Amino acid sequence: MDNTEGSQVITQIYKARKNLVLHLSIRQMSILLGSILGDSYVYPKGKVCFEQGEKQKEYLLWKYSELKSLAYPKVSQVIRLDKRRNIRTISWRFFLRQYFRPLRNAFYEHNKKRIPNSLMKWFSPILLAVWYMDDGYLDRRNPLLMTDSFSFDDIQRLVIILKRKFQLECLITNKHRIRIRHSSSSKFFHLVEPFIHKELRYKLP
Repeated sequence: MDNTEGSQVITQIYKARKNLVLHLSIRQMSILLGSILGDSYVYPKGKVCFEQGEKQKEYLLWKYSELKSLAYPKVSQVIRLDKRRNIRTISWRFFLRQYFRPLRNAFYEHNKKRIPNSLMKWFSPILLAVWYMDDGYLDRRNPLLMTDSFSFDDIQRLVIILKRKFQLECLITNKHRIRIRHSSSSKFFHLVEPFIHKELRYKLP
């Protein structure tokens, strides 16, 4: 995966207490925001959880390597029992330190994830790639993003962002997901391909 986008430029500072400060690069901020759009969860006090299934373990470890300076020093295995199907599931997770309450306030309302107006300025190809790796898949050789957990207004806001930032033409399906139109699929894959983890290249055509 490409390792050059904004890796040295400090863009954001978060404070937990008076003398405890985290500095984020553009690249780290992009990976974090793409993850929040996707599978990650920000707790009310500002801790961020990243979790992936066993098959995406290496992808999770890549995220940990990128965000290690912000994280607690442990990647843990999680074993759960699905009592309805009597199936054991295995996943892996790590947590970012409890600094990100501003992101909790921006991305959640009444414990439901939303799209803040400020997100547009952060959108970049690597953010788009992380979001797609977390919550996207190929549907008839066109990319589709799982946005059905967002309100319809927020989905429309995401469509506007994709159009304004990347000139991507999108439509909203009847299941409230975002499909990149065939006319924009090549442009989408050109943007995200340099950042797609080897475990997830099946999401490319």
